[in-house]
Amino acid sequence: MKRFLSILVVILVGFNIFLALEVVQLNGKVKDLSGSQSTHIVETKVTQFTTNVTEVVDKSLEKVVGVHSYRFNNLYSTGSGAVYKVNNDEVLIITNNHVINGADRVDIAFANGVEVTGIIMGSDLFTDLALIKVTVDFDVLPFKAGDSALSKVGEWVLAIGSPLGNEFAGSVTMGILSGKDRVVPVDLDNNGIADWDMIVLQTDAAINPGNSGGPLINLAGELIGINSMKIALESVEGMGFAIPINEVVVIMEQLETNGRVIRPVLGVSAVGISEMSIYQKNSYGIQLTQTKGLYITSVVSGSPAQIAGILQGDIVVSFDGVEITSFKQFRKLLYGKKVNDLVDIVVSRDGELITTRARLQ
Repeated sequence: MKRFLSILVVILVGFNIFLALEVVQLNGKVKDLSGSQSTHIVETKVTQFTTNVTEVVDKSLEKVVGVHSYRFNNLYSTGSGAVYKVNNDEVLIITNNHVINGADRVDIAFANGVEVTGIIMGSDLFTDLALIKVTVDFDVLPFKAGDSALSKVGEWVLAIGSPLGNEFAGSVTMGILSGKDRVVPVDLDNNGIADWDMIVLQTDAAINPGNSGGPLINLAGELIGINSMKIALESVEGMGFAIPINEVVVIMEQLETNGRVIRPVLGVSAVGISEMSIYQKNSYGIQLTQTKGLYITSVVSGSPAQIAGILQGDIVVSFDGVEITSFKQFRKLLYGKKVNDLVDIVVSRDGELITTRARLQ
């Protein structure tokens, strides 16, 4: 215990020194002042910074909830959530899809200690987002959404949630925004192959199991992201990821209106040639040296693909002017379109390139 306290003291002292050095670098006048004056200015700046952080935390904690997912009355998953909207006694909560996936009951624990059962309004596998509605008889305030596109790498951010469960509810970690528009491949069907690219914010603020679904906020108290995952390797530290709020809002609007995210359909089953084994290439009659394109294994009757003249056995080489390198990339391009969009598609058939146009459904 003494060893733990010693380590903790060292960490806290080190952090205070770091903050002091940051302020010295930011205040150009400090270097021209005497030692006593410099110390006074540094202490003032650190106090102001600390006060700003604590004020933001105080105002934000009541907007963060615990999410407890049950299956057959057994608790099987815990996470966090952020208050998104409040309409009289109805409160909408954002969390992660993986926190509530498979649940037959979801309870929401508020900062005031009240726990109520919620209704899952919708969820989305690809963005790992879910929307929950609860009815309460007390006042709740929502987060103000920031603009993740305007967030700057290097700015301070805070992650709030319930790491390791409700026992540590309201835990706050601090770090910087380490990167934007990071591409993180994810395996959605647990077959060991990445089949979707998530575009995320990167932070070194600690994100642990139970933080999932909680808010990532800036020092203005604005919601700029929803914490989703971290890289859990012994060789990696401080690499957490959050879904940018600009994307979150778009998904929430669909979940609130439709209960699901409506994405366009081309109407094909396909395999990325880059993911094929030698055996698969031989069985489909594809040259072993070919590594790009999308092999069409089937076409749905009456689909946009069939109407556009795409056939089983065709190889899609480009979609809307972009060369196809994998199924994952094709799916990302397709889901970036809207229903009724017209797209140009180039396929290879018997060694001949054919250009066609499809209206997505």
